[in-house]
Formats: sequence, structure tokens, C-alpha cells
Amino acid sequence: MISIRNIEEAQKETCEKFISEYGFQSFLQSWAWGNFQKSLAREIFRLGIYEDESLVGLSLLVLEKSKFATFLYCPAGPIFRYWKIETFSEWASFATQLGREKKASFIRIDPRKLPDQSEEILKKSKFIEAAEYVQPKCTGVIDLTKTEEELRGKMSPSTRNNVNAASRKGVVVREGRAEEIATFLDLLHQTAKRKGLVLPSEKSYHEAQFEALNKEGLMKLYIAETKSDVLGASLVNFYAGTAYYMHAANSLSQPHLRASYPLVWHTILEAKKEGLKTFDFWGVAATDNPKDPWAGVTSFKFSFGANRVCFPPPYDLPLKPTYTLIRFTEHLRKPLRKILRFRQ
Repeated sequence: MISIRNIEEAQKETCEKFISEYGFQSFLQSWAWGNFQKSLAREIFRLGIYEDESLVGLSLLVLEKSKFATFLYCPAGPIFRYWKIETFSEWASFATQLGREKKASFIRIDPRKLPDQSEEILKKSKFIEAAEYVQPKCTGVIDLTKTEEELRGKMSPSTRNNVNAASRKGVVVREGRAEEIATFLDLLHQTAKRKGLVLPSEKSYHEAQFEALNKEGLMKLYIAETKSDVLGASLVNFYAGTAYYMHAANSLSQPHLRASYPLVWHTILEAKKEGLKTFDFWGVAATDNPKDPWAGVTSFKFSFGANRVCFPPPYDLPLKPTYTLIRFTEHLRKPLRKILRFRQ
């Protein structure tokens, strides 16, 4: 018999263990990520899927409210021990009831890993491919099980030169203290203004994210500096064997030092020291097209020897007739959002 229940605080460790064993091991389904979403005044639902008394699935659902729609979003999930039509149908039925109670227009799931039979399961449950990706469609990853010498060898010659030159010229990278998050935020707003990036609407978004994840030991702040200037900073998430290079920003001070290169390299080495297996750059272009809005940052990330990994699309379950209009609007906004986020 399959049942769906709310997951309580006492089951936190059970959830984390399940994610590490059966999921894509994404922090987006972690307990800390749920707490972060709550800190933004978003309503969340932690659901456990049980077969008799055995936990066979998990899902963190976040009630998202935008200008165009209210919807339930399941980032990097749901996660199942085995994808079966019976199990997924029960979960979808429960989520549908919840979505209707919350007046949601649709449910969006975003599993980062899907088995071969999942397409048929999703189709039977009336899910359709979403108009666009929420999380990065592709990312660049580095295998941290390689030796430091091998990792250096994977870098492009110019990147190795930039890392070495910055060190010779006095650039130092260190782990920042929690109270130095203000330094990162200042650099982030400078970078966003300079590059025309659109930051999250919540003013405290990055600060709240750092506080929630850092408290659980999942996020660290790194700062690249000389004796006179702070040159760059990054927020890096450590979860289930992977380091995610989530957010980075830099100043225009002493650009010739190319501080972004030692900042990344130091983080890679720190992740390796921690015993992590993978370094994830959290977003690259899906192709090698130089006109792609992600092209510039992609070439930078690939210069460290990263390999491209792409994910399946998110899927939607419409709950209201207005979903068709919402989907059309979302499709139209896609090119504009790219221009706003990535114009130089």
C-alpha cells in the first residue's frame, strides 16, 4: 500500500540519507534548501512516499508566486527509489490535491535524473514538457578523484598561466568569515550593474541562502584579494560529494591580475581536500555556439577542464485552463530573459 506523509524535523537525517543513496544527490532537495525557501516567506511541503512502512520517495515542494501564476515547484525532484507508475501516480494525485488547495495553476517537477521508462510514466500522469528550464540546462563538471597534477594538466595553458601569475603577483584566496557576506553582496551588485544581470527580486536572497546553508555547513564564502584590494568572491555549496560553484562576483580593481582564475582553482583544491568527488560549475551553454548568451562564462569554465553534462527538462501538470496562456507567456519571455540576464 502506497501512502504520502509530511516529513517532520525528526526525520531530517533519514531524508538526507535517502537523497544520497537514491537521488541525483542534489542540494535542491536538501533540508537546508527547504529552510532557505522558508526564510524567503515561501510555503514549503516536505513529502515522504511510503510503500507500506518503507520510504521509497521524497519531494520538497515550494509554493512559487510570480506575476503570471502561482505554482508548486519540485526542484531536482521528486526522487524515487524506483520509478513505477503506481508510486508516481499516487504522488501526483497527492500533489494535485495540494496544488488545488493552494490555488496553483500547475505543478512543475524538475528531476535532474530520469530512467528510461519515466517518459511513459509522466505521459500517463498527464505531465507535459515545460516551456523552459528553471535550473541550468547543462553544467560543467570536474572529476576531483584525479590527482592535483592531473587536474592542472586538464586546464588550458592560458588558465594555468593566469593562476600562476596571480599567485606570483600577490593574489591570495581565503575562506571568508560569515560576517563578510556583505563583501560578496557588494561585489555582486557591482557585477550585476556592470553586466546588466537581473538579480532575484528578494533583496536578501543571497544573504538568506548563505545563512541557511552555512549554518548547516553546506556553503562557504571564498575571497580573492591582495594586501590592498578585495578582487573577487564566491559562494560555494558542498553537498553529497559535490562542490557547486554557485555564485561569483568580482570588482574592476586591478583586472590585470585576473583574480577569478585563482579563486576557482583554490576552490577546486579545497573541495578535493574535503574528499568531494565532483566540482560543478552550476551552468554552461548547451552547445559550443559562440553566440549563446552563456558562451563567455562557458569558455572560462571549460578552460579548467570541465566536461559538459546536460539534464532532462522540467515537466508540468496543468491544474487550471489558464495554464495554456501561462505557458505561452513563459515561452515568449524566454529570449527577453536571456537578453536581460546576460547582455554585456
